[in-house]
Amino acid sequence: MEPQFIREYLLEKFKDNYKLSSNNVEIIVPSLFINNDWKRHLSINMDTGLWQCFKTGKKGNFTQLYAFLEGITYNEAETDILFKEFNEDFSVPHLESKPPEPEYFNKVTNLRLTPITVKDYDTDDRVIQKAWTFLYERGLFDLEKEDRTYYVSNHLKYSNRLIIPFEENNNIFYFQARSLNGHTPKYLNPSDGWAKPSHILYPFDEEAPNLVICEGPLDAISLQIQGVNATCTMGCSVSEHQVEILKEFKGKIIIGYDNDDAGRRGVNKFDYLRKLKRMADLYICHPPSETKDWNEAHIQGFDLQRFVDLRTRPYDYDYLIDHLLTTL
Repeated sequence: MEPQFIREYLLEKFKDNYKLSSNNVEIIVPSLFINNDWKRHLSINMDTGLWQCFKTGKKGNFTQLYAFLEGITYNEAETDILFKEFNEDFSVPHLESKPPEPEYFNKVTNLRLTPITVKDYDTDDRVIQKAWTFLYERGLFDLEKEDRTYYVSNHLKYSNRLIIPFEENNNIFYFQARSLNGHTPKYLNPSDGWAKPSHILYPFDEEAPNLVICEGPLDAISLQIQGVNATCTMGCSVSEHQVEILKEFKGKIIIGYDNDDAGRRGVNKFDYLRKLKRMADLYICHPPSETKDWNEAHIQGFDLQRFVDLRTRPYDYDYLIDHLLTTL
Protein backbone atom coordinates (compact mmCIF):
# COMPACT_ATOMS: atom_id res chain seq x y z
CA MET A 1 0.00 0.00 0.00
CA GLU A 2 1.43 3.35 -1.04
CA PRO A 3 2.15 5.86 1.78
CA GLN A 4 0.82 8.67 -0.45
CA PHE A 5 -2.61 7.02 -0.57
CA ILE A 6 -2.66 6.57 3.23
CA ARG A 7 -1.59 10.17 3.84
CA GLU A 8 -4.10 11.71 1.41
CA TYR A 9 -6.95 9.60 2.75
CA LEU A 10 -6.24 10.50 6.39
CA LEU A 11 -5.80 14.22 5.74
CA GLU A 12 -9.05 14.32 3.77
CA LYS A 13 -10.96 12.18 6.28
CA PHE A 14 -10.04 14.20 9.34
CA LYS A 15 -9.59 17.57 7.57
CA ASP A 16 -9.08 20.30 10.22
CA ASN A 17 -9.54 18.04 13.23
CA TYR A 18 -5.99 16.74 13.60
CA LYS A 19 -2.46 17.54 14.69
CA LEU A 20 0.82 16.32 13.28
CA SER A 21 3.63 14.92 15.39
CA SER A 22 6.91 16.83 15.56
CA ASN A 23 8.41 14.58 12.86
CA ASN A 24 5.30 14.90 10.64
CA VAL A 25 4.98 11.12 10.45
CA GLU A 26 2.04 10.57 12.82
CA ILE A 27 -1.34 12.24 12.57
CA ILE A 28 -3.05 12.72 15.94
CA VAL A 29 -6.86 12.64 15.75
CA PRO A 30 -9.88 12.12 18.04
CA SER A 31 -10.23 8.48 18.98
CA LEU A 32 -12.99 6.57 17.23
CA PHE A 33 -13.60 4.63 20.45
CA ILE A 34 -14.22 7.57 22.84
CA ASN A 35 -17.05 10.08 22.85
CA ASN A 36 -15.98 13.71 22.30
CA ASP A 37 -12.26 12.96 22.41
CA TRP A 38 -11.02 16.55 22.24
CA LYS A 39 -7.66 15.40 23.64
CA ARG A 40 -7.04 13.36 20.46
CA HIS A 41 -5.87 9.99 21.72
CA LEU A 42 -5.63 8.22 18.34
CA SER A 43 -2.23 8.23 16.64
CA ILE A 44 -1.84 6.98 13.05
CA ASN A 45 1.43 6.49 11.19
CA MET A 46 0.88 8.11 7.79
CA ASP A 47 3.56 5.96 6.12
CA THR A 48 2.38 2.55 7.31
CA GLY A 49 -1.21 3.19 8.44
CA LEU A 50 -0.57 1.47 11.77
CA TRP A 51 -2.62 3.10 14.53
CA GLN A 52 -3.13 3.01 18.28
CA CYS A 53 -5.62 4.58 20.67
CA PHE A 54 -3.65 5.58 23.74
CA LYS A 55 -6.77 5.77 25.88
CA THR A 56 -8.25 2.32 25.20
CA GLY A 57 -5.11 0.50 24.04
CA LYS A 58 -6.80 -0.60 20.81
CA LYS A 59 -4.53 -0.78 17.76
CA GLY A 60 -4.43 -2.19 14.26
CA ASN A 61 -3.52 -1.68 10.62
CA PHE A 62 -4.74 0.75 7.98
CA THR A 63 -7.22 -1.65 6.39
CA GLN A 64 -8.95 -2.16 9.74
CA LEU A 65 -9.13 1.60 10.26
CA TYR A 66 -10.45 2.16 6.73
CA ALA A 67 -13.14 -0.49 7.23
CA PHE A 68 -14.20 1.08 10.52
CA LEU A 69 -14.36 4.61 9.07
CA GLU A 70 -16.26 3.52 5.97
CA GLY A 71 -18.61 1.10 7.77
CA ILE A 72 -17.67 -1.90 5.63
CA THR A 73 -16.07 -5.31 6.14
CA TYR A 74 -12.35 -5.93 6.15
CA ASN A 75 -12.47 -7.75 2.81
CA GLU A 76 -14.52 -4.95 1.25
CA ALA A 77 -11.98 -2.45 2.57
CA GLU A 78 -9.14 -4.36 0.93
CA THR A 79 -10.99 -4.29 -2.40
CA ASP A 80 -11.88 -0.59 -2.07
CA ILE A 81 -8.29 0.35 -1.36
CA LEU A 82 -7.01 -1.73 -4.26
CA PHE A 83 -9.32 -0.04 -6.78
CA LYS A 84 -8.72 3.45 -5.41
CA GLU A 85 -4.96 3.03 -5.54
CA PHE A 86 -5.30 2.22 -9.23
CA ASN A 87 -7.60 5.25 -9.69
CA GLU A 88 -10.59 3.30 -10.97
CA ASP A 89 -13.77 5.32 -11.53
CA PHE A 90 -16.28 2.76 -10.29
CA SER A 91 -17.11 1.76 -6.75
CA VAL A 92 -17.29 -1.75 -5.39
CA PRO A 93 -20.76 -2.97 -4.39
CA HIS A 94 -20.89 -3.46 -0.63
CA LEU A 95 -22.74 -6.38 0.85
CA GLU A 96 -24.91 -5.75 3.86
CA SER A 97 -22.78 -6.66 6.81
CA LYS A 98 -21.79 -5.41 10.20
CA PRO A 99 -18.52 -3.44 10.34
CA PRO A 100 -15.75 -5.45 11.96
CA GLU A 101 -14.49 -4.82 15.42
CA PRO A 102 -10.77 -3.97 15.49
CA GLU A 103 -8.67 -7.00 16.36
CA TYR A 104 -7.42 -6.51 19.89
CA PHE A 105 -7.51 -8.59 23.02
CA ASN A 106 -9.32 -7.66 26.20
CA LYS A 107 -6.35 -6.70 28.29
CA VAL A 108 -8.37 -5.89 31.40
CA THR A 109 -10.05 -9.31 31.44
CA ASN A 110 -6.67 -10.99 31.11
CA LEU A 111 -5.51 -9.27 34.31
CA ARG A 112 -8.10 -11.24 36.34
CA LEU A 113 -8.70 -8.38 38.77
CA THR A 114 -10.24 -8.52 42.24
CA PRO A 115 -11.56 -5.14 43.49
CA ILE A 116 -10.60 -3.60 46.82
CA THR A 117 -12.61 -0.90 48.59
CA VAL A 118 -12.52 0.59 52.06
CA LYS A 119 -15.15 -2.00 53.10
CA ASP A 120 -12.73 -4.93 52.58
CA TYR A 121 -11.01 -4.46 55.96
CA ASP A 122 -12.13 -7.89 57.24
CA THR A 123 -11.11 -9.98 54.23
CA ASP A 124 -9.41 -13.36 54.72
CA ASP A 125 -7.34 -13.00 51.55
CA ARG A 126 -3.75 -12.20 52.57
CA VAL A 127 -2.89 -10.27 49.41
CA ILE A 128 -6.01 -8.14 49.73
CA GLN A 129 -5.15 -7.61 53.41
CA LYS A 130 -1.72 -6.28 52.44
CA ALA A 131 -3.16 -4.06 49.74
CA TRP A 132 -5.94 -2.72 52.00
CA THR A 133 -3.44 -1.94 54.80
CA PHE A 134 -1.12 -0.16 52.36
CA LEU A 135 -3.99 1.96 51.04
CA TYR A 136 -5.44 2.76 54.45
CA GLU A 137 -2.10 3.74 56.01
CA ARG A 138 -1.42 6.10 53.13
CA GLY A 139 -4.86 7.69 53.23
CA LEU A 140 -5.77 6.55 49.73
CA PHE A 141 -9.38 5.68 50.50
CA ASP A 142 -11.83 8.56 50.34
CA LEU A 143 -13.58 7.87 53.66
CA GLU A 144 -16.30 10.43 52.98
CA LYS A 145 -17.37 9.32 49.51
CA GLU A 146 -16.20 5.67 49.69
CA ASP A 147 -15.97 5.73 45.90
CA ARG A 148 -12.37 4.70 45.22
CA THR A 149 -11.71 1.18 44.01
CA TYR A 150 -8.32 -0.46 43.63
CA TYR A 151 -7.44 -4.01 42.61
CA VAL A 152 -5.15 -6.97 42.98
CA SER A 153 -4.41 -9.25 40.05
CA ASN A 154 -4.17 -13.01 39.65
CA HIS A 155 -1.96 -12.51 36.62
CA LEU A 156 1.49 -13.95 37.39
CA LYS A 157 3.31 -10.82 36.23
CA TYR A 158 1.35 -8.63 38.66
CA SER A 159 0.91 -10.99 41.61
CA ASN A 160 1.50 -9.49 45.07
CA ARG A 161 1.06 -6.02 43.62
CA LEU A 162 -1.54 -3.34 44.17
CA ILE A 163 -3.21 -2.34 40.89
CA ILE A 164 -3.77 1.42 40.77
CA PRO A 165 -6.33 1.92 37.98
CA PHE A 166 -6.61 4.83 35.58
CA GLU A 167 -10.33 4.92 34.82
CA GLU A 168 -12.70 7.02 32.76
CA ASN A 169 -16.36 6.21 32.14
CA ASN A 170 -15.91 3.05 34.25
CA ASN A 171 -13.27 1.75 31.85
CA ILE A 172 -9.69 1.01 32.90
CA PHE A 173 -7.45 2.44 30.17
CA TYR A 174 -4.17 2.10 32.08
CA PHE A 175 -2.79 1.09 35.46
CA GLN A 176 0.31 0.99 37.62
CA ALA A 177 1.20 -2.05 39.74
CA ARG A 178 2.83 -1.30 43.10
CA SER A 179 4.82 -4.03 44.85
CA LEU A 180 3.43 -5.16 48.22
CA ASN A 181 6.34 -7.37 49.28
CA GLY A 182 9.43 -5.29 48.54
CA HIS A 183 10.12 -6.75 45.11
CA THR A 184 11.69 -4.56 42.47
CA PRO A 185 10.80 -2.61 40.56
CA LYS A 186 8.57 -0.98 43.14
CA TYR A 187 6.25 0.30 40.40
CA LEU A 188 5.54 -1.72 37.29
CA ASN A 189 3.89 -0.23 34.22
CA PRO A 190 1.99 -2.46 31.79
CA SER A 191 3.32 -3.38 28.37
CA ASP A 192 2.08 -5.89 25.78
CA GLY A 193 -0.30 -3.64 23.86
CA TRP A 194 -0.96 -0.99 26.51
CA ALA A 195 -0.12 2.64 25.84
CA LYS A 196 3.32 4.00 26.69
CA PRO A 197 3.59 5.74 30.10
CA SER A 198 4.75 8.86 28.28
CA HIS A 199 1.34 9.03 26.56
CA ILE A 200 -0.67 8.74 29.78
CA LEU A 201 -2.06 11.26 32.25
CA TYR A 202 -3.98 10.31 35.38
CA PRO A 203 -7.67 11.30 34.92
CA PHE A 204 -8.52 14.81 36.07
CA ASP A 205 -11.33 17.37 35.93
CA GLU A 206 -10.98 19.06 32.55
CA GLU A 207 -13.31 21.92 33.50
CA ALA A 208 -11.63 22.95 36.79
CA PRO A 209 -9.85 26.32 37.07
CA ASN A 210 -6.53 24.78 38.20
CA LEU A 211 -4.57 21.58 37.63
CA VAL A 212 -1.59 20.38 39.67
CA ILE A 213 0.88 18.21 37.73
CA CYS A 214 2.67 15.76 40.00
CA GLU A 215 4.91 12.76 39.45
CA GLY A 216 2.93 9.64 40.33
CA PRO A 217 -0.70 8.49 40.66
CA LEU A 218 -0.57 8.17 44.47
CA ASP A 219 0.36 11.86 44.68
CA ALA A 220 -2.47 12.78 42.30
CA ILE A 221 -4.96 10.68 44.28
CA SER A 222 -3.83 12.25 47.56
CA LEU A 223 -4.45 15.72 46.16
CA GLN A 224 -7.79 14.76 44.65
CA ILE A 225 -9.05 13.31 47.93
CA GLN A 226 -8.39 16.72 49.49
CA GLY A 227 -10.25 18.54 46.73
CA VAL A 228 -7.31 19.56 44.54
CA ASN A 229 -7.59 18.86 40.83
CA ALA A 230 -4.46 16.88 39.95
CA THR A 231 -2.88 14.54 37.45
CA CYS A 232 0.53 12.92 37.02
CA THR A 233 3.05 12.46 34.22
CA MET A 234 4.29 9.01 35.33
CA GLY A 235 7.54 10.43 36.66
CA CYS A 236 9.09 13.87 36.55
CA SER A 237 10.03 13.86 32.85
CA VAL A 238 7.00 15.15 30.97
CA SER A 239 6.70 14.03 27.35
CA GLU A 240 5.86 16.04 24.26
CA HIS A 241 2.62 14.07 23.88
CA GLN A 242 1.56 14.87 27.47
CA VAL A 243 2.27 18.56 26.94
CA GLU A 244 0.13 18.48 23.79
CA ILE A 245 -2.78 17.19 25.88
CA LEU A 246 -2.19 19.61 28.76
CA LYS A 247 -2.00 22.49 26.32
CA GLU A 248 -5.75 22.10 25.78
CA PHE A 249 -6.51 22.66 29.48
CA LYS A 250 -8.10 26.09 29.82
CA GLY A 251 -7.17 26.73 33.45
CA LYS A 252 -3.97 27.33 35.36
CA ILE A 253 -1.27 24.64 35.05
CA ILE A 254 0.66 24.21 38.32
CA ILE A 255 3.80 22.07 38.35
CA GLY A 256 3.91 20.10 41.60
CA TYR A 257 6.99 17.94 41.08
CA ASP A 258 9.05 16.87 44.10
CA ASN A 259 11.54 19.46 45.35
CA ASP A 260 14.69 17.47 44.53
CA ASP A 261 17.25 17.44 41.71
CA ALA A 262 15.14 15.14 39.52
CA GLY A 263 12.08 17.30 40.11
CA ARG A 264 13.97 20.46 39.19
CA ARG A 265 15.20 18.87 35.98
CA GLY A 266 11.61 17.88 35.25
CA VAL A 267 10.42 21.46 35.75
CA ASN A 268 13.08 22.75 33.36
CA LYS A 269 12.05 20.22 30.71
CA PHE A 270 8.37 21.10 31.19
CA ASP A 271 9.13 24.79 30.70
CA TYR A 272 11.19 24.05 27.58
CA LEU A 273 8.37 22.01 26.01
CA ARG A 274 5.83 24.63 27.07
CA LYS A 275 7.69 27.26 25.08
CA LEU A 276 8.17 24.89 22.16
CA LYS A 277 4.41 24.19 22.05
CA ARG A 278 3.42 27.82 22.69
CA MET A 279 1.61 26.83 25.85
CA ALA A 280 0.39 29.34 28.44
CA ASP A 281 2.67 30.38 31.30
CA LEU A 282 3.21 27.88 34.08
CA TYR A 283 2.79 28.11 37.83
CA ILE A 284 4.62 26.11 40.46
CA CYS A 285 3.94 24.65 43.89
CA HIS A 286 6.27 22.03 45.35
CA PRO A 287 5.07 19.69 48.12
CA PRO A 288 5.73 20.90 51.68
CA SER A 289 9.49 20.97 52.34
CA GLU A 290 9.04 18.75 55.41
CA THR A 291 7.85 15.91 53.21
CA LYS A 292 9.18 14.01 50.21
CA ASP A 293 5.98 14.11 48.15
CA TRP A 294 2.27 14.93 48.16
CA ASN A 295 1.22 11.56 49.54
CA GLU A 296 3.49 11.95 52.56
CA ALA A 297 2.10 15.45 53.14
CA HIS A 298 -1.40 13.97 52.93
CA ILE A 299 -0.51 11.30 55.49
CA GLN A 300 0.96 13.91 57.85
CA GLY A 301 -2.30 15.86 57.83
CA PHE A 302 -1.40 18.90 55.73
CA ASP A 303 -4.39 20.80 54.35
CA LEU A 304 -3.31 20.41 50.74
CA GLN A 305 -6.03 22.54 49.24
CA ARG A 306 -5.09 25.48 51.44
CA PHE A 307 -1.38 24.80 50.91
CA VAL A 308 -1.73 24.88 47.11
CA ASP A 309 -3.85 28.03 47.27
CA LEU A 310 -1.25 29.84 49.41
CA ARG A 311 2.00 28.54 47.91
CA THR A 312 1.29 28.59 44.18
CA ARG A 313 3.26 31.24 42.34
CA PRO A 314 4.19 32.01 38.72
CA TYR A 315 7.13 30.13 37.30
CA ASP A 316 9.10 33.21 36.30
CA TYR A 317 12.45 34.93 36.91
CA ASP A 318 11.42 36.01 40.41
CA TYR A 319 10.77 32.39 41.34
CA LEU A 320 14.03 31.21 39.76
CA ILE A 321 16.06 33.85 41.61
CA ASP A 322 14.35 33.10 44.95
CA HIS A 323 14.79 29.38 44.41
CA LEU A 324 18.48 29.83 43.58
CA LEU A 325 19.08 31.91 46.70
CA THR A 326 17.46 29.29 48.94
CA THR A 327 19.76 26.58 47.55
CA LEU A 328 23.03 28.49 48.05
